[in-house]
Amino acid sequence: MPITTRKPAPATILQKFRAITEGYLLQVAQGEMVRKYPNAGTKPASKGGFIYKLLPILFLPGFRLTPWFIKHRLLKLFFVHPEQEWPKRPWEES
Repeated sequence: MPITTRKPAPATILQKFRAITEGYLLQVAQGEMVRKYPNAGTKPASKGGFIYKLLPILFLPGFRLTPWFIKHRLLKLFFVHPEQEWPKRPWEES
């Protein structure tokens, strides 16, 4: 059992969306590899839930049709954060 001092912060909607879509894209890629190389492994287990019924209809075609430079810009906009700096050392200033 991990020892923690407090509960982790709840995930934001954007973090949940990213986790779900990344998992789905990984599942699709693994399924395509199994179709291409049938003796190399087993088909990934599909997940249940309403969102996983919508992803193949709405998300996957949109993802495949979106050019890379737009995907790259969106990823940078939503998920890349500026570099953080350590706070200044107050004990060295005096």
